[in-house]
Amino acid sequence: MHARHRKILEMLHTDRLYIPAAAAELGVSEMTLRRDLRELEEQKLVMMVKGGAIMHPARYEPEKSPMMLTPEKFALAEALYDEIMPAERIFIGSGFTALAFAKLLSRRRSGRMTIVTNSLSAAASLFRAHHRVILLGGELRENSLELVGSLAERNLADFDMDWMIAGCDSASAEVGFCTRDPDLARLKQRLLGAAGHAAIITESTKFGLDARKEYAFAAPYQVDLLVTDPGLDPGIAASLRKSGMQLVMRAAASGTSWR
Repeated sequence: MHARHRKILEMLHTDRLYIPAAAAELGVSEMTLRRDLRELEEQKLVMMVKGGAIMHPARYEPEKSPMMLTPEKFALAEALYDEIMPAERIFIGSGFTALAFAKLLSRRRSGRMTIVTNSLSAAASLFRAHHRVILLGGELRENSLELVGSLAERNLADFDMDWMIAGCDSASAEVGFCTRDPDLARLKQRLLGAAGHAAIITESTKFGLDARKEYAFAAPYQVDLLVTDPGLDPGIAASLRKSGMQLVMRAAASGTSWR
């Protein structure tokens, strides 16, 4: 899959795509972006709507998204597993990198743990795993299989978790970690108070996006662990470490497959 196509799908996973803004973020013309969207629509990966596009409804089934669960994401999931396990109680948030971690847990015969999540995709991937899986209540987002809102936030009061595992839509050493959805940001802020430790698992490219235009849910000093790839800018890495954050960087091994 074309790298730009993969980036478009990542953008659509968390929000509707508006052509003028997305073209500017991708550094291409609107005509080029429309051509990309038409190609993805032919593959039933996106659905074009007035002014932009949304994720195709068929893409909401978690097992129908292997092109988003890349070896790079599973490499990050492996690195996170090595750092935080064993753990007894964890929360797994939204996003394909967090989903890769959930899938990894479903395959590993580690000690039985309690896994809380607001992601229907993560819960489905853990079906029939030997772990105890708890799905938060809440309102289903319009553009992804995640539960948010006041009910989900109230449910968090019932849980005392060792680790919060979350992805992000953008990040910076100054602002911290952000999402495009204010409801999701508020839920993740509550999670910081419900978990003993916080880990962010994301690609280094998220630090190249403008975090100021999104909703921050965690400042750098609130995050204990960042798992990312070796592409992270050294200056950003140094700044994050000064905040007290531990950084783990891992690349996918050549030829490795996580099917």
